[in-house]
Formats: sequence, structure tokens, C-alpha cells
Amino acid sequence: MKNIILTSIYLLIFSTQNFAQSGWVKEKGTYFIQGSFNVFSSDQYYNTSGELQTSALGTDFTTTAFKVYGEYGITNRLTLTANLPLIKSNGFSTTETIFGVGDLRIGAKYQLLKSFPLSLAIEPEIPTGNGEQFAFAKTENDLGFREKINIPTSDGEFNVWSTLAASLSSNNGRYYGSIYGGFNWRTKGLSHQLKVGTEAGTLFFDKLWIIGKLWIQESLTENPKKVPFVYGEGTEFTAFGITALYKINKKISITAEYLDYSGLITGRKNIYDGPAFGLGVAFEY
Repeated sequence: MKNIILTSIYLLIFSTQNFAQSGWVKEKGTYFIQGSFNVFSSDQYYNTSGELQTSALGTDFTTTAFKVYGEYGITNRLTLTANLPLIKSNGFSTTETIFGVGDLRIGAKYQLLKSFPLSLAIEPEIPTGNGEQFAFAKTENDLGFREKINIPTSDGEFNVWSTLAASLSSNNGRYYGSIYGGFNWRTKGLSHQLKVGTEAGTLFFDKLWIIGKLWIQESLTENPKKVPFVYGEGTEFTAFGITALYKINKKISITAEYLDYSGLITGRKNIYDGPAFGLGVAFEY
């Protein structure tokens, strides 16, 4: 029973939007695959100075993504990871919607200690586009032209996430907690980023996991580069969320997730603020 519960913990952590942020790794020869759909829409835009941009009110920005995430245990301490948004869309309520492939994140996670779940993950993110995809306005302006805006599904830059994470479980694996810190090294003159967070979960009825999480992201620049906001340049926020995971059987699980932002610890900068929702199906062996 304990092994089943600990496997469920592992599955829960990697069924959320934040991958590679626990101390656990996969056992040798085992794998995990998840497909998920996420949607977000808001007209509450905070600019790079942290001010709510009133000119954005009434014009919703909507983004959706169907993602596939996979892992494979090379050894009992080394796991390969891959995360690919296969179909991603961006658009405003006043423009066409852009469709494309999101940036591919691949990497590896290594458990540093044999007796304690402390891991280090290195995950390069490879751009699948050049950072340019223009959406035309639905209506013409006063001059008779349809304006266009660059809202690509790929930011066009290569970056590398490095994440150090530690986890603990108790009561025969029915409760768990994780803390982590990450650094994102970016290219093309974009600012580097820091991420720090924590997660905690509990198991109900031997089937249902409920997890709460909180994290912050900081940008390591005082002068963000002027690029499309979807590049995440100068983006800062406090985020919180809750995830539910239900195990249909030992191999298949379904997940539902709610995420939102606030200025509780770190103020919101260059970000649309609003709830995001996700549904997923996971398979493990």
C-alpha cells in the first residue's frame, strides 16, 4: 500500500503545470505520460511597472494549450523529461486567434541523495518558432486598415531552467510536501528569472489527492526589454492553485486544476491576471 501511495504522490506532482519540482524521480525502466488541456482568459493586464492597464479592460486575452508530458527512468536516480505544447493558441477578443506549437522543454532530473528525495533538474527549452506570429484585428481602424499584433506561440529564444527540489511524505505516504527553487537562464537579451515555491497534498479515500501550491517568480532586471508581453520579459507574480487527482486504477488517473495570481508576496508585472483551468489524463507504468 505504501508504494502505491508514494507512486500516487509522484503522479500528482507531475500532473500539474509545474514539472520537475519535487525531490522524487522515476524508478529505472518505468515511464509516465500525460496529456492535458489548459485555458486562460482575462482583461486584467499589469504592465512592467506593476500598474493595472485600464486601456486593456474589456479586451480579453485568451490562451489555450494541449500539452504532452513524458518521463522515463534511465536509472533509479536519473529521469529523462520532455514537455511539449502540441497545439497552442493566443488571441484577443478583438483579433484573430494564432495557432502553433509551443516551445519544447526537454531535460533530466537527478536525485542527489540515495536516502532522501533531493533532486536537481536541468531542462533546456528549445524554441519552435522565431517569435513572430501576427494576428490581424477583426475590424478596420479609422484609416481603413486592419491592425496587427505579434502574439506568437513561441518566444523564439533558447533558455535553460535549473531546479533544486526537496520532498517529504508522512503517515505511510498519505501526506507530502515539497519546496523548490529554480533559475531560468535566457538568451537574446531577455532577463533571467527566479522561481521559488512550495506544495502540499493529502490523500482521501485511497483514491483522491488534493494538493495546494504557492510560488513566486521574479525577473532579474530593472529595465525589461520592449518585446511582446507573451515573451514573459520582466514578468513577476505570486501564484497559487489547487489540484485534484483521482486514480481510476493503478495505471490511469485524471486531474483537474485551478490556478490564479496575486500580489501577495511579489507584485504582478507584465502579466494578465485571472484564473486558469486545466484537465488532464495520465498513464504510468
